[in-house]
Amino acid sequence: MGKEMLTQTEQETGFYADPALQSYVSTIGLGMAHASERPSLPWEYHVIDDAAINAFAAPGGFVFVTRGILTYLNSEAELAAVLGHETGHVTARHSAAMISEQQLGGLGMAGLSIWKPKLGGILSTGASLYFLNFSRNDERQADGLGHRYALHAKYDPREMPKTFQTLQRVSSTGSSRMPGFLSTHPDPGDRVVYTKAWADTVTSFAGLKVDRDRYLSRIDGLLFGEDPEQGYFESGRYLHPTLQLRFDLPSGWQGNNQRSQVVLAEPNGQAQITFAAAKGNTPDAAAQAFLGQQGIQNIGGQRFTLGGDAATLVQFAATTSDNQALRGEAIFVQHGGTVYQFLGVTLATSWPMLGPAISQSLRSFGPTASNQVFHRRKYLRIVTLPRATSVADLAAQSGGAIAVQELAIINAVAESATLATGTRVKTVSYR
Repeated sequence: MGKEMLTQTEQETGFYADPALQSYVSTIGLGMAHASERPSLPWEYHVIDDAAINAFAAPGGFVFVTRGILTYLNSEAELAAVLGHETGHVTARHSAAMISEQQLGGLGMAGLSIWKPKLGGILSTGASLYFLNFSRNDERQADGLGHRYALHAKYDPREMPKTFQTLQRVSSTGSSRMPGFLSTHPDPGDRVVYTKAWADTVTSFAGLKVDRDRYLSRIDGLLFGEDPEQGYFESGRYLHPTLQLRFDLPSGWQGNNQRSQVVLAEPNGQAQITFAAAKGNTPDAAAQAFLGQQGIQNIGGQRFTLGGDAATLVQFAATTSDNQALRGEAIFVQHGGTVYQFLGVTLATSWPMLGPAISQSLRSFGPTASNQVFHRRKYLRIVTLPRATSVADLAAQSGGAIAVQELAIINAVAESATLATGTRVKTVSYR
């Protein structure tokens, strides 16, 4: 299962393209693994190219942190605490147990979920791992194991509570950058209080590491937030600057932009739309390949022009593995030398209500306007302050790349703080 997760994560999300950062995180993670009860597992630690604030683990010793969570940590000791926590989930076999429960329970139409859009399929092992919800007892155990592993590797345990304080601050802002770590790793009581209590049991902090400066140097230049060059959502529309395409979301639907596909989900989990590269050199060939899949029934279609591009429409019916009847539409369109598949599906009984919104979204596909202004990439910068500077002034110097509130959070300081001359701090800039 761990190897499946590794492959799926690399394909669907991708590893962050910074070998030096990957090696740095892996080295710290392996320090946690060597201190664990299962040091002989084939441990691997990876940074994935995701702006979400999250970390997760797969059975067998595969641990993942997002580049998003790295933005909010402020020392190597904090990173060790996160990696130690996820290592603890593996050594205590929490992920394996949760997956077994899900597989035994089975999943119906809601299980199609926005994260694994395959007709008749259940939520995949890899995708379910990313969004497991551990029990509070599991969380407390993983915290305790992580504390012990980090301390064994000579990291100062007083940094561990700071991680949770920062994530709680993000959560309390109501920001769209809500920490996935907190939703998938529920707080077993007051996490900050008991991790501080564990730190207080250490008799001597001599020789223990924090390594703030080394950590900041390693994350200097890290991509901050969503990568607009990989596409993004704005005001109910999806835009992709590189592929020069766009389409609209049905009103109220949620979007998930993955490396290999874009997935839109009806709020109640009753329908979904996926957009991805298709199999076939022409729209007709891609449509035939789709219809050739087992269980797909062709109930209509046509050739037409969509946004100035050649397209083929397929209307279809299908049946899930638990015998639920589905209804859907797929449009195969040739744009910029690539054939894309734009597919919407719901329960057959829900098609009269949800079908029109699906059809409208599929038909909204087209090229981006020639005068479209796209978002620019943002990057984390580590600077040494030449003079005492307030957080507000530092945010103003970013040219609108980051707001005061978020800048204060990523630096773990108050919004009203004035930072002393010579302090190394994080800021964000466009490039």
